[in-house]
Amino acid sequence: MVRSMTAFARGRATENGLTASVEMKSVNHRYLEIGVRLPRSHGMLEEKIKGVVKDLAVRGRVDVSVDLGRESGKTAVYTVDAELARAYHGALCKLAEELSLEGAPSLSLFARTDGIIVKQTSELDPEEDWPVILAALRQAGESFLAMRGIEGEALEADFRKRLDYLAEKTEEIAGLAAGIPEKIKERFTARLTQLMAEAGEPDPVRIAQEAALYADKADITEELVRVRSHLAQFAALLAKEEPCGRPLNFLVQELFREFSTMGAKSVDASLSHLALDAKTEVEKLREQIQNVE
Repeated sequence: MVRSMTAFARGRATENGLTASVEMKSVNHRYLEIGVRLPRSHGMLEEKIKGVVKDLAVRGRVDVSVDLGRESGKTAVYTVDAELARAYHGALCKLAEELSLEGAPSLSLFARTDGIIVKQTSELDPEEDWPVILAALRQAGESFLAMRGIEGEALEADFRKRLDYLAEKTEEIAGLAAGIPEKIKERFTARLTQLMAEAGEPDPVRIAQEAALYADKADITEELVRVRSHLAQFAALLAKEEPCGRPLNFLVQELFREFSTMGAKSVDASLSHLALDAKTEVEKLREQIQNVE
């Protein structure tokens, strides 16, 4: 099963005056990495959120953002740090005396000073809010998986086209390779005959032996067998249910190596060109696989 590592989704749930909004987005990453942004008061829920995300993704950088809103009709509770306010007032009065300034410090100065007037949040219980957050998270998760699946289908269709192309090139290479030994013998005979022209007729048995040895070095039968096997394994992985990004990446590395070896062994220009075309296609396949979970 092919599933993309890139996606974006939203979820929203409301219950008992609390609205939870969740955004999930993911990009390519070698492993699974999860980032969570929560209100500070609910930081203790981060591991729970990561646990849910781990059931949705195997690879990728997944960022989850949670915003919480409560009904505006509820009365907020504020507390005053009187001791801090007195200390601040004393410092302002001393400053006014030092600079010969008139007038008492205004209330707005105290309101703008951190820590003097604090919104009370201790009454909030993150565990009580968890069911609402979880509902929004699951809603986002469903859309998240759907988007990954849709993009994965497009990737799979592209992979299958490239596999067909590589299979076609492989058989073309195999067809040319079948005639390589005879071509090698003809070239070897002509070359050796030219070199031995002044020394008399060359030994046909020796020519056949040397040509066979040379042909053996240029033989790509093993490479062709492995390429066909890799292509079959690739297609089989696409049909499986579990994520396949890592094994697919390994297979394209092996395909690239086999086609490179074919090109290096080739003594035929046409075969070399086919091997190069195949390597180019494998490279395109490798780039696309980096998007697969």
